Amino acid sequence: MGTVKVSTDFSQKNYTDTELGVTATNITDNMTENPNFKDPIPSLDEVKATIVSYLASLAKAEKGSQDDRVIKNSWRAKLESQLKDLALYVQLTSKGDAVIISSSGFYVNKKPSAVGPLAKPENVIIKMGDNKGSVQASCDAISSASFYEYEYAEVSPEGIFNWVHKTCTKHKLLIDGLTSGKQYVFRIAGAGSDPSRVWSDQITTFVI
Repeated sequence: MGTVKVSTDFSQKNYTDTELGVTATNITDNMTENPNFKDPIPSLDEVKATIVSYLASLAKAEKGSQDDRVIKNSWRAKLESQLKDLALYVQLTSKGDAVIISSSGFYVNKKPSAVGPLAKPENVIIKMGDNKGSVQASCDAISSASFYEYEYAEVSPEGIFNWVHKTCTKHKLLIDGLTSGKQYVFRIAGAGSDPSRVWSDQITTFVI
């Protein structure tokens, strides 16, 4: 069984105020009298005391003043900090054993899955831009693509292309600076963690 990492991010993006209280309570319940964790740091009594104060401040802040919300946020920050320290203790004590970590009530970070080569771009369109010497290149969005690579070249009589390369986070790109009246060839590829590229079919067109 491989080593796994305990999740240490208890921020608002992962837990609402209510969810944080429920999660913290579940963790302390699971770790209480758990033989895998004999001397937690911080102590469970410390964390439990913070949970009580946090939940009380949360209830007061729901219909309270701005000061009440500030106090709630302060207790939340303290609870987040304690849970992170406790998670690091669990990580060290468990030596990354998923079964032991699970018994603590903490979650583990998901392992990134290997995506591999991305799909070939479909529905590639090369549309004339509003200005002379410009085109709008686009394709359908590609699942798992972090960005897109665009290449174009002026068509030569010998058929040898000197590709010009551009990247963009969107599956649509305005390409300008082309020579009006010249014929160009275009292609697009989705890009991600895999270094290989699956290029679209090439589209050849005259630029106005």
